[in-house]
Amino acid sequence: MTVAAHTITARVRYPETDRMGVAHHSHFSVWFELGRTELMRGIGCPYGEMEDREDVYFPVVDLGVRYIRPARYDQVLEIETRLVSCEGVRVRFEYVIRDEGGSTLATGHTMHASVGRDGRPKRLSGKVREMLSSGMERERNRC
Repeated sequence: MTVAAHTITARVRYPETDRMGVAHHSHFSVWFELGRTELMRGIGCPYGEMEDREDVYFPVVDLGVRYIRPARYDQVLEIETRLVSCEGVRVRFEYVIRDEGGSTLATGHTMHASVGRDGRPKRLSGKVREMLSSGMERERNRC
């Protein structure tokens, strides 16, 4: 399946590192969220608007990271985020974090459940599914 993809940059900040200047593993999930938020905004489906207008939330129900190389203090990271599926009550994103030279530092994924304000599973509405699918289609046509 061709997917929506978006790349942003971030710099490793001092409080994200240990005494050796290496980014702590927990920050990769934060960088995933940065990429995911910007992808959603880029395809015209910002989280805040989706939550307010459609009463749908996407809590993380599965997270996986494969660490390949360390990220270091003050290093510029490229965070590539792909929306790979939106079916039923599940939405899946995949990530690649690279350094400025293009070397892969980590790969990962998050799976999200679609839930209402009450926290109960909620099928994606036609409108939300259309916004996500149209974002995926725009990226397919851009490639």
